Amino acid sequence: MKKTNYPLIIIGASITAISVIRTMRQNGDVRPILLIHGEDRLPYKRTKINKHMVRGFEKEAFKMADEKWYADNDVTLLYDWVEGIDRMNKQVYTKLGHELSYQKLVLATGAVAVVPHISGIDNSDVHKVQNALDVDRLLGACKENERFLIIGGGVEGIETADQLIRKGKQVILANRMKYPLLKLFPEAIVNHLEKEMTKKGVILLGGVSVSTVQKQADGSYTLTLKGKTYAFDAIVACTGAMPNVDLARKANLKVERGVVVDAFMQTNDPDILAAGDVAQHAQGVVTGLWHAAEHQGELVALNVLGNKEAHTLPPYRLKTEVFGLYLFSGAYENIVPGQDEAVEEQVGAIHRILYYSNAKLKSAVFLGDGERAKTYQKALFEGWTKEQVQTKLPLPAQPTFSFSPSF
Repeated sequence: MKKTNYPLIIIGASITAISVIRTMRQNGDVRPILLIHGEDRLPYKRTKINKHMVRGFEKEAFKMADEKWYADNDVTLLYDWVEGIDRMNKQVYTKLGHELSYQKLVLATGAVAVVPHISGIDNSDVHKVQNALDVDRLLGACKENERFLIIGGGVEGIETADQLIRKGKQVILANRMKYPLLKLFPEAIVNHLEKEMTKKGVILLGGVSVSTVQKQADGSYTLTLKGKTYAFDAIVACTGAMPNVDLARKANLKVERGVVVDAFMQTNDPDILAAGDVAQHAQGVVTGLWHAAEHQGELVALNVLGNKEAHTLPPYRLKTEVFGLYLFSGAYENIVPGQDEAVEEQVGAIHRILYYSNAKLKSAVFLGDGERAKTYQKALFEGWTKEQVQTKLPLPAQPTFSFSPSF
């Protein structure tokens, strides 16, 4: 590449990066931008990849923009890995030997999968679903294997189980918690999910930890838990992710759980900002949600432009569609048991629990009702009262039946 000096360099091709670029251009800024991306395809929507395993997908299936969009917005894409940041000289160094100068640098390096050490299998043989290459590899394993052990009952684990079942595979899901998705939903909601998963053939092992497996002569594995032995051909670790802070740590930026930022996405270096899954906010919060990362990218751009806007940790939601169910969780992690008021309602296929604090909506979790998800998100953002919720988000009338006996 010819140009080596850029007003703005973004490391990591996440939705955060796209949001930074989009917001800069929407505000009339025309400075050239370099986006450094370490994968083998155009920046893509990561939340799509493990949800589309049934039929597989083309390499550029989930791209967030095409090459023309980057060219039209004066964005140079560099497919390379950054290996170091020289803060004093405001330069980054890449694996392919580039030395690139910046005026402002944005870290949007996201998160990396946590793969537990399991005795009896090499870590390299444990599958993940963190990025497209991970899922490509897992799809390759599906061609040769029928039985899968998924470790982890969070969203990635449940979505991966759903896809593997739909591909006709046998699935065991082992989870440290009693029920899947228990960090995001109360038992009353996850019981519906557990029932559907079991009905579709998933073997659910709750309240267990997988630390050892036994490799068999034919290359398969067995696992013994609570006196029972289970056989499988491959392992998928869906045991969470952690902020990708290696680059920031090597650059001596302030790092705790994530890269520490203030309310304006600023690190302890005045010329370096961080946002998205890599960033750590007030009270040690790492958001880990798509729309939260998108919002933080907007704030980065505004702050680079001098239009400072503080981050207030808005209550973004998580939604997933698995095993024939639509599940929505908004700000459930903020609930204070015994203090916040819970209002539980169930009509037909809709089961919702709304939590109120100081007469304002604080959290919403529900099953079904996916068509009104954006309205629930708006209600959370605006802190609706019970009256507003009942007026603007009423549940369908309970069906009634009557008959007239004939004589």
